[in-house]
Amino acid sequence: MNIRFAKAPLLSICLNSAKKAMINRAARTRLNSRIQQLTLNPPSSWSTVGAEARPSLHGLLRYPAMMVPKMQGDIIDAVLDSTGASCRVLDPFVGSGTTMTEAAIRGLDFTGIDINPLAALVCEAKAAVDAGADVQVAAEIVIRYLRTDIRETIDVEFDNRLKWFSDEAAIYLSRLRRAIELVPDQPSRKVLWTAFSETVRKSSNSRTSTYKLHIREESDFIKADRVLPIFEDVLRETLRRVERYRREHVSTRSRRPKVEIICCDVRRASIASDLRTHEILVTSPPYGDNQTTIPYGQFSYLALQWIPNRDLPVGATPEHLANTHALDSASLGGSKLDALEKHSVMAMVSPSFLTFSEAAIKARKEDALRKVATFSYDFFEALSHVRSQSRGSAHWAITTGNRTSGGIKVPLDAISRDIVEFLGGTPIGSLQRRLPSKRMPSRNSMGEMITAETTLVAEFGQ
Repeated sequence: MNIRFAKAPLLSICLNSAKKAMINRAARTRLNSRIQQLTLNPPSSWSTVGAEARPSLHGLLRYPAMMVPKMQGDIIDAVLDSTGASCRVLDPFVGSGTTMTEAAIRGLDFTGIDINPLAALVCEAKAAVDAGADVQVAAEIVIRYLRTDIRETIDVEFDNRLKWFSDEAAIYLSRLRRAIELVPDQPSRKVLWTAFSETVRKSSNSRTSTYKLHIREESDFIKADRVLPIFEDVLRETLRRVERYRREHVSTRSRRPKVEIICCDVRRASIASDLRTHEILVTSPPYGDNQTTIPYGQFSYLALQWIPNRDLPVGATPEHLANTHALDSASLGGSKLDALEKHSVMAMVSPSFLTFSEAAIKARKEDALRKVATFSYDFFEALSHVRSQSRGSAHWAITTGNRTSGGIKVPLDAISRDIVEFLGGTPIGSLQRRLPSKRMPSRNSMGEMITAETTLVAEFGQ
């Protein structure tokens, strides 16, 4: 009797396991099919350029190397259609929040991580808009104050300030800074600091044709009395984008998502997890160390000098704002210390890295090899940490581009695939996208520029 009854639960477990496996196979087949369709017939919206390429909140700030919103949204939809599970979205290199906004549009809870305080601030501003911050009232407070402030004091000083802002321009920026500080609601202030940051980008003496801090020709300097009109134009555009986002997405959405933004090195971040929730990781990491690819820290430096510490994201550190290179040096691949040990690890993790290494050694490109080894290891460490923090079922979509180092192509797409497989992921497919336009030529002094991107889609079991 006891033996007979003991078999019933075991049979039920076996049947449930078989049913679950069958459901998982069907889900994988659906997602495979969807990825193949997107690969063979990529939507034209993936190549759209201009204002409509980044509508509503996507265009609040001209941040470097932003992802294509529609493409990330389509990838999220493909995973949602195949899993049918309760999902949350994660972006460990969140940047200005393209993935975050696409997740919010769909009512999905979201966690974003970035070491750059400006990136985290912009994401917090977008989350504030989604949560209903009264940006219109905040804007009216600022405009009223600017009509009355005639003080000629400069409220902020930092190294080489005069190189980037004349005294007269600094006076106008100080007035604007004081006006924003008067807004009592911090979420609304964060939206205004985003508009302020865009104003700094447009009005400083640094060229806007590059993300690095390069001085403009003196004949191209923006006149100081243009600072406030530039801000007012940016603010009007911000209010239009806020209104459009709320009209098109918030008013039609079934739930308000929970959003968490972590300003931290992703390798040290504490990421909350829930095994009952399926994770969708959608991200585009740096394509190499910031100092030789895109200097996100340099791009952010000037704006961050002007924003008060109390409104910077929790986790922003003075050390990262100390000079124009500090943030980039703290990012992935920013230090070449222990390059030999990192090389040894990556040679075991990634056959594709090993192939690059052999080519670099043969070509005697030791410095290039050290740069790629340290970045690849740091990237591996970041993804390992993310996976260790969330051991449940997941789909990952990682967009990368293959740059050159020392004249040798760095196969970051293949290295990413190797890392995912090493961590236990199963690649499902990859999407190719030609970059429709670039703000830089196809070659620069450091080698060929990136003209295509690959998005790897992979799955992890529980």
